[in-house]
Amino acid sequence: MPAASLALALRAARTAASAAACALLALPAAAADAPRAGREPLLVLAAFPSADRTDKRAVDLVAAHVRPLGVRLQIVRAGAPRPALQTLLPEARALAEAWDARGVLWIDAGSKGEIALYVVERDGDQIYGRRIPIPPGQTATALESLANIAGAVAEELREGHIAGMARVDVAAAAPDAAALAPEAAPAPAAPPHTPADAPPRPRAPAVLQQGARLEPGRLPTLALLAGYSGANFSGEAPWQSAAALRASWAPVDRAVFGLGYELVPSTSVGDERFAFDLVRHPVSTSGQLRFRLPLGLDLQIGARASVDVVQRVPQGGTQASDPPAQEPLRAPLPRPPRGFPPPPPWMWMPGATWPRMAPQQLPPPEPQTDLLFSVAPVAELGYPLTPWLRLKALVGVDFLLTRPDASAHPALAIQPDPVRILAGMGLELGVALPSPAAGAGQR
Repeated sequence: MPAASLALALRAARTAASAAACALLALPAAAADAPRAGREPLLVLAAFPSADRTDKRAVDLVAAHVRPLGVRLQIVRAGAPRPALQTLLPEARALAEAWDARGVLWIDAGSKGEIALYVVERDGDQIYGRRIPIPPGQTATALESLANIAGAVAEELREGHIAGMARVDVAAAAPDAAALAPEAAPAPAAPPHTPADAPPRPRAPAVLQQGARLEPGRLPTLALLAGYSGANFSGEAPWQSAAALRASWAPVDRAVFGLGYELVPSTSVGDERFAFDLVRHPVSTSGQLRFRLPLGLDLQIGARASVDVVQRVPQGGTQASDPPAQEPLRAPLPRPPRGFPPPPPWMWMPGATWPRMAPQQLPPPEPQTDLLFSVAPVAELGYPLTPWLRLKALVGVDFLLTRPDASAHPALAIQPDPVRILAGMGLELGVALPSPAAGAGQR
């Protein structure tokens, strides 16, 4: 073989060997980058629960708009009350880091008359937001607008910047601007299908773990109730109505203690001859357990103990002590005519009359006061009209433990029913105070 041909063959062999070595060295890096390049970007979609399930409709609609864009969603439903805007930024960044996501979309459907979308980048220090009003009867239109905005924001997050959202001035926002209490939250949704090359699912951040122990939408801690109360009392007063007043305190969300008074109008008992006024002053204390129900309802089950100050006051026209007029039952016996033997002494006495029989007289009735003690299992159902006003309905069965003094004047006799049916309805004005647990959960 000529020397020139041999040199050309050696040069070609060296070039092929260098290319093969470079290809072999590039294979590990390409294999490591291939899954990452083919993996879809991940966003976290969080939602505050609302009483009318608007949050669920919003999440479903946003997911339907975002997933076709090549973005994976991790849906998280917050179990805690809506945090203030000052605490939304650290919680959103914690979610993004926990799920290795590029950002967090946060839907707020808890405000009445509007729905809001907040966006936080993973390493960002700014909250972006957009509020959409909900005109009456146009909830679907507002949700469609929200989904379109969320789709545009998801594309911006995938590209690494946010341009179509306004910045939220956290410092100027009121601490309680977003702290309205939502109602019962639905269970967390199952995460979407994860590709085989995805990293292991991280554990949820401590923010959500602490918040999940909090009850959504705190019920009133201090409350004042005014309304109607009624119950049967006795055969003389079959049903008595009253104006009910009660103050209650809930040291924890599940336990409620109350102190109440019923303003009962006086009732006239008896007839024209024997009549008296029945005056009552019931005072009660109660202890109940409170449970949450769907649609914002709450149920309180417990017992109450009552002390009833019962007064029986005779009316001015009572004539029970007036004795009837006494008339002689027989005139004096006349003397026998002459010629007839006198009657025996036991038959005739000069000037004799039949004895006057005076009926037994009773002393005049005097006011009588008794203390009646009773206990009753009760149940209350509450319905929210506004965040601070609730409609309450009460039923119960009252068992009498003591009875009135039976040695009182017969004109004042009364026999209370041993078992009484209680019913009532009223409006409760209350305020929810933050608990230490809630403050710790929101940091």
